Amino acid sequence: MATTAAALLSAAGRRLWRSSASSIICREVSGRHRLTIDGCAPSTKLPRDWSATSKAFEAAGYTWQITYAPYGYGNSWRDKYISLQLVYGGHQRTDPLHFSFSLLDPAGDPVPAYTRSAELCWFDGESVRKHGFLDFIRWEDLQHSGCLRDDRFVVQCDITVVKDWAVSAAAEDVAAAVAAARARVAVPPSDLHEHLGSLLSKKHGADVAITVGGGGEATTYDAHAWLLAARSPVLEAELLATSSKDKSLGSGSVRRRRMEIHGVEPKVFEAMLHFLYTDALPEMAERDVVAMAQSLLAAAHRYELERLKLMCAEMLCKRIDVNTVAGTLVVAEHHGCRALKDACLEFMAVPGNLKQVMDTQGYEKMKANCPAVLLEFAMKRMQV
Repeated sequence: MATTAAALLSAAGRRLWRSSASSIICREVSGRHRLTIDGCAPSTKLPRDWSATSKAFEAAGYTWQITYAPYGYGNSWRDKYISLQLVYGGHQRTDPLHFSFSLLDPAGDPVPAYTRSAELCWFDGESVRKHGFLDFIRWEDLQHSGCLRDDRFVVQCDITVVKDWAVSAAAEDVAAAVAAARARVAVPPSDLHEHLGSLLSKKHGADVAITVGGGGEATTYDAHAWLLAARSPVLEAELLATSSKDKSLGSGSVRRRRMEIHGVEPKVFEAMLHFLYTDALPEMAERDVVAMAQSLLAAAHRYELERLKLMCAEMLCKRIDVNTVAGTLVVAEHHGCRALKDACLEFMAVPGNLKQVMDTQGYEKMKANCPAVLLEFAMKRMQV
């Protein structure tokens, strides 16, 4: 009897089994980088073995650079090609990937005829550090593509890495539970700008008084030296050079500095101050946008506020017309806004626009303040 029971238990033990499951999940991780080649004509005068490499950038989980060589392949001018190569900056072998280089048109879109794609490949830090195209595009084709403007062109590199992860069924369940838990908690957008804007309006702890303008139109604004110094290196330097004076501010005694700013209208400085505290511009009537943006761009250039400068340039680009283009072009030229300047010149180059612009008061001011720009514009029209 005991022997029979033992045999049954032994047979049952042999039939015990355990179920398990796993998954292999493949995912594509993509990244993109745009590279501007500026100064094409000078680069063709360099030695044939010359090349230049871009700064390092992150894309699809790895570090890369792009090497440009104006003489990648070919002997005669008709057959000379530009070379573009993707260079890996890591040491470990990459996952399999594919990439492409695309020439971009003036609107920033890839040109299918001048897009080159690499087969699935990989890189490592030892033997395979670069892949690319010695014959990406012929110089002659580039010159006739319409993508070479002001002696520069832009290429886009798209990189897609194929990654795989082995994940157990239990891990998938845990991941699903974590995702469900995260969905229950909603993080609201940052409201730091609201708190700082309130600090500006309430003037709590203000320790610097800024007088803007002169004469009867001077206006004084209370602000916080620590914030101004953090936002603008120019204001930081002026604050360090300003002597401090003790003055009571309400209930407590706060050490207050005094600053004077000339050459900026009070309403323009007030808008700039709003930006310093909130990283945004105050609302303004549409009829005032162009004049305010032009003045703010000048102030942003003076105080090295690059984001504000770009915001103003964007607003002006959207409002270029016959009546505004001359004034905007003067501002762009004086304050180094290349993209805004190009947009103005392109507008004036449209048949019929120039004649209308020449009839405006702004054009007379442009002739007086920016004769070099008009000469540049005339030379370009002669070359067309």
